[in-house]
Amino acid sequence: MYPEADTSKLPHSSFDTTSLPPGQQFGAWREAINVIFDTQNTDSAETGFHTRVDGYLCGDVLIGMIETGAQRYDRSKSKIGRDGQDEYVLQFYLDGKCGQRNQRSDVCAGAGDLFIVDTAQPLATATTRSQFLNLAVPRRLLAPMLRSPDELNMHVLNGAQGMVALLRDHLLALYRRVGQITTADAKSILPATLQLAAAAVNSAVTEEAAQSVRACLFGSICRHLGEHLTDLELTPEKVAFQFGISRATLYRLFESEGGFANYLRRQRLHRCHEILTDTSRHDQSIAEISAIYGFSSPANFTRSFRQTTGMSPREARMLALDGKTLVTQLARSDDWREWITLMR
Repeated sequence: MYPEADTSKLPHSSFDTTSLPPGQQFGAWREAINVIFDTQNTDSAETGFHTRVDGYLCGDVLIGMIETGAQRYDRSKSKIGRDGQDEYVLQFYLDGKCGQRNQRSDVCAGAGDLFIVDTAQPLATATTRSQFLNLAVPRRLLAPMLRSPDELNMHVLNGAQGMVALLRDHLLALYRRVGQITTADAKSILPATLQLAAAAVNSAVTEEAAQSVRACLFGSICRHLGEHLTDLELTPEKVAFQFGISRATLYRLFESEGGFANYLRRQRLHRCHEILTDTSRHDQSIAEISAIYGFSSPANFTRSFRQTTGMSPREARMLALDGKTLVTQLARSDDWREWITLMR
C-alpha cells in the first residue's frame, strides 16, 4: 500500500500596515524586515508607508507577494555575520523599479524583470514604490544546479528573455493557486520549480557571458571544491587531473577570482564562518575549526577571517549567539520572519 498523501494546507503568513497610524507604518515594516535587511524610508514617515506581505511556506521554500513603498535596503557584512542567512531571493518586479546604489546605478529591474539577491553577500539597493513576487530558496537547494552560484548577487535578468519569462509565468500561476494546494502537492511541484529557476538563471548568465562550456566547467569545479574543502591535499595538479584539463586551463578559469588558491582559501573561510555562526556547534573551538580547513596558525586565520568577513572569528560567533537569542524570543511558527531565519 502507498502511504497516505499529506492533505494539509501550506503554512500561510501575512503582514499589513494599513491598520496602523501613518506615522507608525514604516517603523513596523522596518522592524519586520530587519530579520534579513536594514531599510530606510526615502519619503517622510509621517505621510504613511503602506506595505503588505502575503507568503506561503512550500517545504523549505518561501513564495510570496510584497507591495511596499520607496526605500533603501542594506545587508552589511556585520548583519550577515549575525544572522548567517544563506539563501537566494528571486524577485520578479511587477510594478516599480529596483537597482544597486553603489555600482551599476544605470541597471535597474523594471516591470517583468528578475532581480537576484544572495543573502550571503553584502547588498545596497534602492527601490521605488513597488510590487514584486518573491521566491526565497536555501542555497543548498539551488546552488548545485547553477553554473555561477556565487556571481549572482544584485544581478538583473531581462524579463523578455525566454526562460526568464517562463519562470515568471510559472511562479505567478503557482502563487495564484498556492493557497489551494496541499503539502503533498507542494512536494511534487517544488523540484520542477527549482529546476526551472536554475534553467532561467543559467540561460541568462550564459547569454551574458557567451561562454557556456567554460561556465559549466567552472561551476562543476567550484562544486567539487565546495564538497572537498577539508581535503588539505586539494592541489591545482590534483583538480586539473580529475577534470581532464591542464593546470594552465585551470588557472585561466579562476583568473577572475584572483586565482585558484585565493578562491579555495575564501571558500574555506566562508565555510568556517558558516560553522562559527551555527549556534548548535558553539562547543567546537575556533582553533579546531580553523585547523580542519587548513589554517594551522591561529593568528593568520584570524587576520584572513577579518579581511574576508569584516570581523574576527570570536565576534562572528558572539553575534550569531546574540541573534539566535533574539530570534528565539520573537519567533512564531506562523510568522514569515521565522521562516526566513530557518533558511540556512
